[in-house]
Amino acid sequence: MSNLRVRLSQLTNKKVPALALVVVAMLGMVAGVLAASITVNQVTPNTGEIGTYHTNTGGFTVTDTGLSIAANSASTNATSTFTIPASSVALNNALTPGHWMDVVTFLNSPAAAGTHQATLTFRSGTGPEGSTLATVTSGTWTTTTGSTGTVTFYVDLGVTTIASPLTAYVSVT
Repeated sequence: MSNLRVRLSQLTNKKVPALALVVVAMLGMVAGVLAASITVNQVTPNTGEIGTYHTNTGGFTVTDTGLSIAANSASTNATSTFTIPASSVALNNALTPGHWMDVVTFLNSPAAAGTHQATLTFRSGTGPEGSTLATVTSGTWTTTTGSTGTVTFYVDLGVTTIASPLTAYVSVT
């Protein structure tokens, strides 16, 4: 125990150079200034589209659920003609793994009887219209007052890279 007291007294008797104290104080001030001036901004994720234009004369609620990468290949069933049931229907143009695809959902709301056709056009790049990546026109969809199901359209954009901005045009007649 006495050995510990001797060492503590020797430690307090050591002289610290004034220059070392000044350097430590300056480093503390610099760190304080840097800490006070750092700003953290929250970044909201973007789905990659600058705009979506929907025209709708057929009573559908259209929702663009955004971009994803096609994981598997699939042959086209986009032009199928059918009656929308009370359950879901999935349509797509030919899908190629690794290509960008956009997912658009249609809901017959309010449920009404009629025939409809959807046209989806996707453009990317600058300029008045950009370059057309894909245009898909569906077959005829027949609806009844019981047609409460959704139609989900998976559209392969045909590219693995997209020039910004990407714009989706959706029309239902």
